[in-house]
Amino acid sequence: MNVVSIDAFHLKYPFESSCACIGYFDGIHKGHKELLLNCIEQADKNQLKKVCITFDPDPWVIFKNEKQKHLSTLSDKIQILSSYGFDEVYILQFSKEFASLSIESFHHLLKEMNIKILICGFDFKYGQFNSGNVDTLKKQNDFKVIVIDSVNFSNLKISTSRIEPLILKGELYQANVLLDYIYSISGYIEHGFKRGTNVLKIPTANLNVDQEYILPKTGVYAGMVLLENQFYKAMINIGTNPTFNNQHLTIEAHILDFDEDIYGQKIRFFFYDRIRDEMKFHSIDELKNQLLRDIQYVDQLNFDECLLKNTRNIFFKN
Repeated sequence: MNVVSIDAFHLKYPFESSCACIGYFDGIHKGHKELLLNCIEQADKNQLKKVCITFDPDPWVIFKNEKQKHLSTLSDKIQILSSYGFDEVYILQFSKEFASLSIESFHHLLKEMNIKILICGFDFKYGQFNSGNVDTLKKQNDFKVIVIDSVNFSNLKISTSRIEPLILKGELYQANVLLDYIYSISGYIEHGFKRGTNVLKIPTANLNVDQEYILPKTGVYAGMVLLENQFYKAMINIGTNPTFNNQHLTIEAHILDFDEDIYGQKIRFFFYDRIRDEMKFHSIDELKNQLLRDIQYVDQLNFDECLLKNTRNIFFKN
């Protein structure tokens, strides 16, 4: 899959005729999936390039001038889109100048990008002051427009703004159902306090996480880690280790059936479901016994096969 960064005011790329879907696509959840699959189907049917158009940076970064937390980084989005079979991803460089484009200028841009069919969600907005919508899109004659209706679960629209609070509250299984795969964060393994190895005899891998991610609520989670194209079950803890009175948040995983030195390696933590709150124990032995029970619970847990399959399809490298 080809990834192209595009300056809307200086188009230099040799665009081929395409069917394109458009949106910010944070998390690429079950609602987005309907739009993406429709784009793939229409492209194949009309013998057009399969293209996804997204934006970077997040528009809120430009308007609020502050970093934003997300369900997925740009790298994650590219990884997920690749798993769908898109030919190309166009990353439109978002700026105040781009946001100020008139409705007509935005239409002209898509025409210049050789879009023949555009697929968007029913609530897609564009142009200066978000004055453009699906109605204005349908009035132009340069390309065909297909609008995807709301995709609902339990009678409510599936959206990033619905999934984010679930993750922040630690309701990861519910979030995963809406995502249609297991939520994950990535970073590099760093040295920690080594209490897991030296004190508890339960070694953990400490994650120096990409700061863009929305982090789940503090607590203990059943999950997985992805290392060298292989999944391992893991007990994951997010918190301050209150038994040891830590001052800062740590994210660490005990990886089941694994005993290798992985310091400095890039790794991905997957959060399947929350087991319990983080607790302050009266003794090291009490903490260790609880951790062993948590590990046993994770080891015996049967993960949802559909979520596992979808997660493998995205993150396994063929």
